[in-house]
Amino acid sequence: MNETAARHPNRFLADLTQAMRTTAEMARQGTIEQAQADAKAYVERLHARTEDEAASLRKAADTDVSAIRDWSKAEMERIRVETEQRVTRRRELLGQELQEYNSGIELEVQRVEKRVSGFEEEVAQFFEQLLQEADPTIFASMAAQMPDPPAFTDFANGSLTADLRARRDQIMRTDIALPDVSPSGSNGAQPAAKRASDDEDAAAQRNAAAAKPAGRESTQVVVVGLVSVASIATFKRQLGRLPGVKNVGVSSGPDGEFIFTVGHSADTSLSTLIPTLPAFQARVVNEHDGVLNVSAHDPEAEG
Repeated sequence: MNETAARHPNRFLADLTQAMRTTAEMARQGTIEQAQADAKAYVERLHARTEDEAASLRKAADTDVSAIRDWSKAEMERIRVETEQRVTRRRELLGQELQEYNSGIELEVQRVEKRVSGFEEEVAQFFEQLLQEADPTIFASMAAQMPDPPAFTDFANGSLTADLRARRDQIMRTDIALPDVSPSGSNGAQPAAKRASDDEDAAAQRNAAAAKPAGRESTQVVVVGLVSVASIATFKRQLGRLPGVKNVGVSSGPDGEFIFTVGHSADTSLSTLIPTLPAFQARVVNEHDGVLNVSAHDPEAEG
């Protein structure tokens, strides 16, 4: 009886162990299958999420591309407008450059005419004295001293004035935007009516001064020391910008001086204002009967 009791627990344990093994195997298989199922579901979610994210990225890229194209169109339009502005202003500046050059030519022509006229008078006086001489020896000696005709060299165009050079440099710079320009010409360019007035010759200025309205004066500023055409034009321009000055005309004098006929308000003191002109070191040496005699330094002569 003791032997039977000893065998039964061993059998029981063996059956129990087998049952546990079977259960464990089933649990392992179930765990693996669950893991595979979870992995499959996760991968499917990844694929679904990838498609959504890809669609979102494509939409963002399309939006950015559209914005870039809009920016490009705006930039092209801005560049087109600025190009037209620069071209227009450069052509306007060309007109002023040609005007300055033509003014220099006119002054040079006046100087030539005065030199020829002076030479003709000198020759006439010489022959008047020569023809009065009856002694052949003296006649021959006097004839040898006949005045030589004036020599004329090719006209050398002066360099552009500082304000024209500055405007040209500004137009050509592409790293800055051009400033706005008011119709009145606040950027330094004179309006067409003002430029036309400035081109009147000295005779017209004197006639206008003779019939000046109340409160308007006219003064002749006789300047010595100016040599280059550019400096003469700059001196005239600076005179025109003085407070109270209405218009300025210029002509050349017989001895190399230049006569600036200045129309101005009655309370304008040119003798006080002219020494303030930059670069010219202008000095009033005499003042009488509406005429100012001025000594000036030509800044272009330094080059």
